[in-house]
Amino acid sequence: MNSPFRNRIDKIYTNARTTQKRWEITMKFLADFPDAKSGLDLGDRTSFTEELESFFDCPFTNSTIDLDIGSIEEKHDIITAFEVIEHLFNPLHCLLEVRNSLNPNGRLYLSTPKSKPKFLSSPEHFHEMTELSLNALFKRAKFKVARKISFSVHSSWFYLTGVRPLLRSVFDRHWLFELIPFDPD
Repeated sequence: MNSPFRNRIDKIYTNARTTQKRWEITMKFLADFPDAKSGLDLGDRTSFTEELESFFDCPFTNSTIDLDIGSIEEKHDIITAFEVIEHLFNPLHCLLEVRNSLNPNGRLYLSTPKSKPKFLSSPEHFHEMTELSLNALFKRAKFKVARKISFSVHSSWFYLTGVRPLLRSVFDRHWLFELIPFDPD
């Protein structure tokens, strides 16, 4: 789907210092999942997908569907959605599909930027959510937060390069979650 809210995943994106730092922080956050048989990395295949395969010692496929309306047919032990939901028109649909395609005791690892004032938000993001709105979205999709961290991908000197970067020093953070499906009673 051609959309102004979709990033082009190319060498410029994958080699960017901020992307590399985000992947490094993510690798430190991931938890061991013994006996994982399969994984799904939402989005395009990158060198990070290969790192996930090595870390979890299982094959990962990548999504080829429109995550706003498509169905995930196969089951997986681990699903990752790194920097994906902020680009979707319908993140709830995507999370419900992910939940239905996780094997029992499966895990979803998800990252997304924290909400910023509109004048600082990225033009390719359809949603930038607060912690409150993310928690409501997760609850509606029947996920509970097992762990989370907040982090920045820019170095301190970046924030001194102008007024807009200086304002970003207060707001420019990302969330990283480990989510577990639950059945409300």
